[in-house]
Amino acid sequence: MNRLKELRLERGLTLNDISRDLQIPLNTLSNYERGDREPKLETWEKLAQYFNVTPQYLVGWADE
Repeated sequence: MNRLKELRLERGLTLNDISRDLQIPLNTLSNYERGDREPKLETWEKLAQYFNVTPQYLVGWADE
């Protein structure tokens, strides 16, 4: 399970905020949070950079 929703809520962001900032469709982000779809590597990297974490952390493969 990825940490996308956890990080989003910790930072007080909405899916609309992330969608607007990263130019990722809202329904796509929602699918990522629910685990219905997996982002491509480039998108994992974009999301990780946005939250200032590693892609491995975001996916749940690392604790830092």
